[in-house]
Amino acid sequence: MVNYDKLYIGTNYHPHDWTPERWRVDIAMMKEAGFELVRLGHLMWDSFEPEDGIYTFDWFDEVMDLFAEAGIGVVLDISLRPAPIWVHEKAPGCSIHDKAGHSCAAVRRYMEDVTDPDYQRYAFRFARALIARYQHHPALFCFGLCNEQGAGWMSFSEGSLSHFQRWLKNKYDSIEALNKAWSTQRWCRRLRSFEDVLFPETTIARGAPEPWLDMRRFFSDGIGEFLVQLSQLVEECAPGVPHSSNHYSGHKNIGFDLLKYTDGFVDYPGVGHYPDYVMNEQVQYTFTTIQERLNEQEKPMWFLEFISGANSIYSGPEGYVRMQAFLCLQHRLQMLLGWTWRTMLGGEEQFYNGLLGHDAVPNPVYFEYAQIAKDFRKLEKYAFPYLPHPEIAVAFHQDSLWAAEYSTTHFALPYTQAILYAQKALFYQNRDYNMVNLRNLKKKYKLLIVPEQIIMDPVSAQTIRNYVLEGGSVLMTGYSATLDETGKVFDTPRPGLLSDVFGIRVAGFDRAGRPDCAGDIQPANRTITRGSESLSFHADYVERIELQDATTFAALENGQCCVSVHFFGKGKAYYLAPESNAELLSWMIDQLSEELELSAPPTAPEGVQARQIAPDQIFYVNTTNRAKKVSLPSAAYGVLSEKEYQTEFLLAPYDGELLITHSAENHAGSQT
Repeated sequence: MVNYDKLYIGTNYHPHDWTPERWRVDIAMMKEAGFELVRLGHLMWDSFEPEDGIYTFDWFDEVMDLFAEAGIGVVLDISLRPAPIWVHEKAPGCSIHDKAGHSCAAVRRYMEDVTDPDYQRYAFRFARALIARYQHHPALFCFGLCNEQGAGWMSFSEGSLSHFQRWLKNKYDSIEALNKAWSTQRWCRRLRSFEDVLFPETTIARGAPEPWLDMRRFFSDGIGEFLVQLSQLVEECAPGVPHSSNHYSGHKNIGFDLLKYTDGFVDYPGVGHYPDYVMNEQVQYTFTTIQERLNEQEKPMWFLEFISGANSIYSGPEGYVRMQAFLCLQHRLQMLLGWTWRTMLGGEEQFYNGLLGHDAVPNPVYFEYAQIAKDFRKLEKYAFPYLPHPEIAVAFHQDSLWAAEYSTTHFALPYTQAILYAQKALFYQNRDYNMVNLRNLKKKYKLLIVPEQIIMDPVSAQTIRNYVLEGGSVLMTGYSATLDETGKVFDTPRPGLLSDVFGIRVAGFDRAGRPDCAGDIQPANRTITRGSESLSFHADYVERIELQDATTFAALENGQCCVSVHFFGKGKAYYLAPESNAELLSWMIDQLSEELELSAPPTAPEGVQARQIAPDQIFYVNTTNRAKKVSLPSAAYGVLSEKEYQTEFLLAPYDGELLITHSAENHAGSQT
């Protein structure tokens, strides 16, 4: 069972690729590296059920027994994708159909429509057999809910279309309501019945935004409901056994609304972590993915896949993977499983390098993982896994992501970028936060940041209203509350449903590089001023705020309101005229931190992340390839270095250190 006071490390392993003789060698090497967990079972349904109803579990029994003998726990994935060829033959409706309705051969993984009833019959039957076989096995640590659910493609089959039509009838009840929601009076698109509905995307064109948004919601619901069913099956067949999921809710082709379904299928949040080997924005966005999956749960994160190499990259800079492990410890990591153990000889990922090379000789990262295992044994004696209680929340809204994806001309800043900028503002201030669902906000926060929530549905709007009425402070950026829940622009003053809460009317907007009404070219570089304090920042899009009951909190260089503030109920509503911007949001947090009594985060030099994980414990991580000198608030003991420090210490490139103040305990035998 899960030990909350422990940090787990291990790897992903594919025993069906190797011989029984090799299993024993690999397990011995895992033990030598200090691994305690292994993830098995993913992507190998037909290794267990090569033909309909014919199970071949005997060979895998031996694998499980060997790991049990070695004292290595197994994270056992319930592998339902890819489906075996025989499933596609017996359930042809599960095969992906392209936008012309043609069935596509399953030439790659994840080419199944998991909502197909025939597919589900075979998939859940297999899941029950696997769970029953191993639920009491001594090696079992937990089950995994398949692999990367959400990856793949939308399927435009006849069965899927019929399902879409039923989904719409359930949602709208009448064809008149659907016509109104979809604005079908535009361009002669009125529907006479639900049977008239077609998918609003073909090989040559994309339909109107309202039906397209509903189509994305429909495909999302199918995946979300499938995961909920699988979760319920595990809990029914193996009560008390934990489960997690390395899903792929953010996949660009299809994905799903994770925060809508989190409560229905997440036991322990899981993720795959594949950052680039330089600290760029791609790396930064991986941490927004982590925060979305954590949501407001008070459980640690299980990194079911963790970078060990990359496609055609043998290994990254020395110490970089260890640094990422340390960074993830600051983001609530408890489990780290390297992808993958041995570089595969064949298949799509044959040059995605693992801990061992093609010839089974350890790569440099094998020894880095072994070092991480030793570090974890030291760190788990202290306040890890780190489970903070953030004072700040950042709202995430899947519908707004889809809306921005559809209307890129108007919403020029991608929604993921808007979320990233909010995350960066907090990341570089060393502040913790929760990513939240405004349709189901569970905890109280001192500050709620709402970046570019384009669609403002009534539930989200009421959450913001109640939050401010009850004394909260909300900070919402430009582009927000432009569209209603159907995807149509509000016919009331913006921000829609919330103009009275913010006390403003959005009267228009300026875009950089374009002339305003006076013919002046709008700049991208702007300056915001509040009293004697100012900030220069870059913004391509700035809204024109017409103050109603609000006042100007900070102004642009031309005197135009940049940030408004409105006292509403017991709280305050701040509206930022520009699009989401990391520098501006960071500046605003500084402006509000004293008033909101935000806890002061640990200070650290640029490029060093720091977290106060307990009153007497600060964890530092150097994310750069240069040594950094860190000033200390008091004399302290370094857990990883096993050294005493007085006023400062030098943190090596990509290194980390946990400092314990002397009041915490006496460290006998420590070095000076």
